Amino acid sequence: QTTNRGQEIAGWVSENDLSLLNTLDIPTNPYGNTIDLAFTNLPLAEAVVEDHLATSSDHFTLSLTFSDVRSTPVQPGKIRVTTEDELKRFVEIVELGATGIPLTDSTPEELDELASSLVSLLTSAAKASGRPARKDGRPAPWWTEECADAAAAFRAIRRSYPLGFNQDVQIAKRGFHRVVRRAKRRYWRNLIDGFSSSSDVFKAVRWLKSPGAFQPPPLQIDNVVYESQMDKANALRQATLERRTAEDDIANAWTPVFPPRSIPFSPEISLEEAQYATCHTGNTSPGSDNITVKLLEAVWHTIGTHVRRLFERCLTIGHHPKPFREAEVVMITKPGRRDLTEPRAWRPISLLSCLGKGLERLIARRLAWAAVHYSVLHPQQAGALPKRSATDLVTALVHDIEEAFARKKVATIVTMDVQGAFDTVMRNRLILRLREQGWPNHLARWAGSFMGGRSARVRYQDT
Repeated sequence: QTTNRGQEIAGWVSENDLSLLNTLDIPTNPYGNTIDLAFTNLPLAEAVVEDHLATSSDHFTLSLTFSDVRSTPVQPGKIRVTTEDELKRFVEIVELGATGIPLTDSTPEELDELASSLVSLLTSAAKASGRPARKDGRPAPWWTEECADAAAAFRAIRRSYPLGFNQDVQIAKRGFHRVVRRAKRRYWRNLIDGFSSSSDVFKAVRWLKSPGAFQPPPLQIDNVVYESQMDKANALRQATLERRTAEDDIANAWTPVFPPRSIPFSPEISLEEAQYATCHTGNTSPGSDNITVKLLEAVWHTIGTHVRRLFERCLTIGHHPKPFREAEVVMITKPGRRDLTEPRAWRPISLLSCLGKGLERLIARRLAWAAVHYSVLHPQQAGALPKRSATDLVTALVHDIEEAFARKKVATIVTMDVQGAFDTVMRNRLILRLREQGWPNHLARWAGSFMGGRSARVRYQDT
């Protein structure tokens, strides 16, 4: 049945000033038809049928070439150090380079140099011993060497007979599909027979429900539509990370205060405490240096004393090193069905150096313990405090409700949420609040350094 849509295509081509790149009389499928069309409005572009890129599809591969096209900047590739040989080589390189780590640590500038040397050494060792991470998806788990050999044999025959009419091509194609079906059947049977817990089932289901490549819709902010990845990244940065400025903060954080108490907070740090804060944690996502917790743990015997010295001097002076204040912010969608054209549907996740997060974790644990021990916070405040969790709050709430019902009364609960509370903490207000509570000045200085002079590089999709 003829739909006569050719005129619509011709009108669309004329309206957008497009040109057909296909060479006349060159088929794009084995049946001698040219049905895969390529149009462009870019000058000096060309399309060529590449026989050597033949796949199992009945459509030939079109290679498109564009001249002088400015592409979107690509983020530096991640480095993976996973195998035993790679990890062994990484340790050897760090051991050789550790002799060049600076020994001076008396000023903030020297602490920045010490932190930079550690990060540079670890990053260089990872690049020299590891390999670039694959940007494409994970390979199919059922793919075997037999499948690879069958695919290679099929491609070799397709190169000899590009049109695919030869009987040898059809035999090789059927043989390749037969090998793939057999490999899939064998893999799934073995997988199902090997299920021993519910977690195994969920792993298989997650793989089956892989969302694949996801392209979010254009972003709309204040009636302005942003379509390119670079424009959307800049728009999300302004909407989520630049909502507050220094003008919203108080001018002076070091006005005289009269705290009710003086909270002890020693700057001395033991090697065991530094190791526990840095290495005894989940293998969280690293920052732009690509150094994971696993890598830090592997070379702790070499860098441990330098890291302990760095942490102790940072707390003593009240300084957070500049390399630890450089973040890579990844924009991810919030859970649930949301309108992805709005900035509120996106959540910024800050990826920092795992080495710097060790210092943050160490100080945070000390702060949490001291806040409870010296009764700095309300006894019923929970969250980010030892021995106090959301479960305790729910238990207390349920008790109060049941107590009210037992007395034939009505229970009412009022909830409040501060939008963007963590993202909009004011630096000077935080310093002043710490001093008013009685925390020592070196801790307040560290908090000020931690929140000042920070930089962030936004990563949105592949931009």
